[in-house]
Amino acid sequence: MADLRGSIDFLPGWYQQGHGVRYILCIWLHVSNISQPKSVQPGEEVKFHPEVSQLLKSGRKPNGMQQWVDQMSHVHALLSGMLAVIHLQMFAAGWEALIWLGMEARRWEDMDMSSILQIWTLVYNCVSIMVNHTTPYHTDINGWEPWLDMLMMVGDYTPLDMVIPMLKLWFRYNPGTIITMSGLALEHGVGYSEGNRACLAYYMQQNIHQSIGVLLCNLPHISDLQLHSTSIV
Repeated sequence: MADLRGSIDFLPGWYQQGHGVRYILCIWLHVSNISQPKSVQPGEEVKFHPEVSQLLKSGRKPNGMQQWVDQMSHVHALLSGMLAVIHLQMFAAGWEALIWLGMEARRWEDMDMSSILQIWTLVYNCVSIMVNHTTPYHTDINGWEPWLDMLMMVGDYTPLDMVIPMLKLWFRYNPGTIITMSGLALEHGVGYSEGNRACLAYYMQQNIHQSIGVLLCNLPHISDLQLHSTSIV
């Protein structure tokens, strides 16, 4: 098992590369052998809709990833509740995006998306699983700086640290550890350890939120926690 390395991503809705929220053909640049699609005219607005990632599509039988999402529903509901406490604005925006995906899936008659959303208890709309990865210092490329990603470690391995060099912080990355941070804003890295480990990374996609006009929320503030505690009382 220690020789097993790799990563997979699965999402209930994402835009394929080059299929962003919208693509407006205004000017064609006749360079690098780029040609105009025959079915589209200059100035025409082309709209795409998100799709379920391949591993979650119902056409894959048996679909182990769908079973995994279903079996993790209680854990994912707990993680979503944690986000509601530490970043209420992001939590609300995430659920709004998922509700929109559900409505659009019915409108598009997308059975794959409708099926997976019924068991998707996460407020995050993206999950990456990285197995036995050593990651050099980096910043993530997805998301939005004020958003908080969530990293959860599982496995059986020797002591390990996550390092955020710009803040001079070292975190014990033991099994069961959950770290919440802005992976887009903070450079971070994880070294090597003996044994088997997996990092479950939860995050959101900016273009999904933009496609429905959900506001890209600000950084969490202490007043958000005060408002949350007052509403509970």
